[in-house]
Amino acid sequence: MNGLWSVIRKEFMHLRRDRTTLMIALVMPVLQMIIFGYAINFDVRHIQTAVADLDNSRESRQYLAELHAGQYIDYVASLSSPEQVAQMLRNGSARVGISIPKGFARTLLKGGNPQVGVMIDGSDAQVSVRARFAFVSPPKNLPAGVPDARVNVLFNPDSKTANFMIPGLIAVILQIVTVALTAFSIVREKEMGTLEQLMVTPVGRLALMIGKLVPYAILAMVELIAVLTLSDLLFGVVSRGSLITLSIISIPFVVASLALGLLISTIAQTQGQALQLTQLSLMPSILLSGYVSPRETMPGWLYMLSSVIPGTHYMQVTRGIMVRGAGFVDLIPQFLILSLIAFLLILASTARFKKSIA
Repeated sequence: MNGLWSVIRKEFMHLRRDRTTLMIALVMPVLQMIIFGYAINFDVRHIQTAVADLDNSRESRQYLAELHAGQYIDYVASLSSPEQVAQMLRNGSARVGISIPKGFARTLLKGGNPQVGVMIDGSDAQVSVRARFAFVSPPKNLPAGVPDARVNVLFNPDSKTANFMIPGLIAVILQIVTVALTAFSIVREKEMGTLEQLMVTPVGRLALMIGKLVPYAILAMVELIAVLTLSDLLFGVVSRGSLITLSIISIPFVVASLALGLLISTIAQTQGQALQLTQLSLMPSILLSGYVSPRETMPGWLYMLSSVIPGTHYMQVTRGIMVRGAGFVDLIPQFLILSLIAFLLILASTARFKKSIA
């Protein structure tokens, strides 16, 4: 035990000098507690719902109000046809669609049971199961008749777990791999002493960032093809939409993830710090993206925070194309958001690299 206190004193001094590692060690458990506590919630309520009320009567509005009072569904759009409702479910703007036919009030006042069409997005089994609860018990404050809700689960009628978990898993795997690929890039060159040699060349900083991204981006697209092939061979999950569309929209996501890794690489001083920062960035990306539990269960501030995470939008892309058969037009908002995030992350990593070198 000779020299024990000297070793302990040395390690404390090392921790004091290594502020980044110390900060990560203190911040990580706090973030984990907050994110795990708020993000993982399987009590799904306030599901986005589109309505086509073709009867537009006092009774139909009362019926919709009764459904909303159960807190399972929230109305986000009032449309003029069931086809428009189905389109909103296809592009992911709504999870539930309700179609009230003409003559609803007349049939109800006669004591009959008017049929109400209900479409539920089955691409997320947790949401689809909870959405059915809204139509289990008939509304109490209506006339003698009771509406007959005809529930139709779209896209994944059997609620197979693999059909909605595998597309989400593809997004998670692709992000983990891409961030890790570039997170050690600049740090490794710092430790090897090659970064200073590179900086005396005429290569610009932005060109250096993009040059580091391109090879890894090509590698990531090859990995995307590999995991799509395995999803078919091992789990029988075949994309209902175009794989070309999926590949095109994957490009800005891959670039955004690689740029995030580069940003981490400019912040970290050692490869150990790069690993810790990578883990710190991936945890909220996975939990807040909607892969573990639906985003509808999150508090408002956490829901807004999840909107700036690339994985959140790419999760909608993979599930939209592979499960719902969505097309490029349906996913233009996600494509534009991912492109914007990728652009901002490239600029941030370039600016941070300039600052760190100076």
